[in-house]
Amino acid sequence: MPSYLLDTNFCIHFIRGKAWARQALSKVQVPDVAVSAVTVGELYEGAHRSDQTSKEIEKAEAFLAPIEVIPLGREEAKEWGWIEASLRKQGNPIEAEDSIIAATAMKHGLTLVTGNAKHFVRIEGLQLVDWEKKPPAR
Repeated sequence: MPSYLLDTNFCIHFIRGKAWARQALSKVQVPDVAVSAVTVGELYEGAHRSDQTSKEIEKAEAFLAPIEVIPLGREEAKEWGWIEASLRKQGNPIEAEDSIIAATAMKHGLTLVTGNAKHFVRIEGLQLVDWEKKPPAR
């Protein structure tokens, strides 16, 4: 069972070879991390928008191969609806992709790993960590 859900932002930093992201991920076991199906979609979108699509798809596939992908199902969608409504009532919405990823983390009791904390700190009850600022202890 994973403990962490990797946000797309973190995954991109890892794929691009950022030392801090590679070091942080090396401190946890592969079964301890997962990604949302939305992150998979965002990584492929980026690859398809690239001038080097094949190369970027290969990088994404190599990164994702050992990592569990959590689908967007009914329970995650219900959590997403609550997050969206809460943020909109506050007049503080975020991108749908981010709120779906947060909903997935919350529904599964996972800590969301991101370098984009400013978007996620508004979500009540979300466990959040920025491994660039606070890497995991081994």
